[in-house]
Amino acid sequence: MRILYIEDNPLIAFHVEQMIEDLGHVFAGSLDSFDELQKEFASLEMDGALVDIDLADGATGPQAAAWLQERGIPAIFVTGQRQVAAEHGDVSLGTITKPVSSTELAAKLELFR
Repeated sequence: MRILYIEDNPLIAFHVEQMIEDLGHVFAGSLDSFDELQKEFASLEMDGALVDIDLADGATGPQAAAWLQERGIPAIFVTGQRQVAAEHGDVSLGTITKPVSSTELAAKLELFR
């Protein structure tokens, strides 16, 4: 699967990129904001997106997930803010808690199938 990650911390994005590839998937790229997602969307190929709650343009992760959902792309939140993620559960298939473990990531990526 091709997985996009929307995360404003480059170190976390790099760490998750390595885990995605170690699990045999394709890392489709990393964006740091909802604004960047909207600008770059036409050039991206993905089967699903991992989305943080707080991005470079504010707490726009839920908006990004909803926007992706409208375009047929499923999302999973990756955050330490489980309560906020739960409040927006209608736009996400689930939540991965930070710090991300490869075991939890592998299990949740199956939701994209």
